[in-house]
Amino acid sequence: MLARDLATMAGDAVRRHETRLIIIDDVHFLRPGTEKGEQVANELKWLANEYPATFLFAGVALKQRGLFSEGRNGEFAALAQTGRRWTLLQLHAFDPLTAIGAPVWRDTLLGIEQRLMLARMRPGTLADTLSDYLYIRSTGVIGSLMQLIRLGAIRAIRTGKETLDTDLLEQVSIDEAAEIARGATAILVNKARRVARS
Repeated sequence: MLARDLATMAGDAVRRHETRLIIIDDVHFLRPGTEKGEQVANELKWLANEYPATFLFAGVALKQRGLFSEGRNGEFAALAQTGRRWTLLQLHAFDPLTAIGAPVWRDTLLGIEQRLMLARMRPGTLADTLSDYLYIRSTGVIGSLMQLIRLGAIRAIRTGKETLDTDLLEQVSIDEAAEIARGATAILVNKARRVARS
């Protein structure tokens, strides 16, 4: 079966199931300045035109990787279609140390907590008891936060503890970027809390 036939069948499924959002992650691995990269970019454009759904392409440093100005050289950059079709939305790390960021961080933690199925987890554990700790460990990055909570929940179930606390979460290793920035983030949090108390 040809790739286009598969794409057409997938499009039929999108319509049949009334899919409204299609998320394609890791688009930063595309290399638009190469022949294969251009082929993939053209395929993504075709899919976005054919499927009656909103496409969300997620990746890191997309502008710097040339995904908004594809073309093999500067002469063709003006002809790039991706830059005309995509809207760049930036997702920044949470900052619960500000008046605007604190309620967003708290609501996020409460939302995550509602979906945790741990038998001994008390309401407010993430948002009240562990809020600063989770920020320090994740540095406010959602991927690091979710990895920490997911791995912590697995450990809590396997050990029979059935709740999250700092002792348990200290046994969980997460991405190196978060671990490296942990000390500096702790200093910022402690300083902000001292200022708030004074």
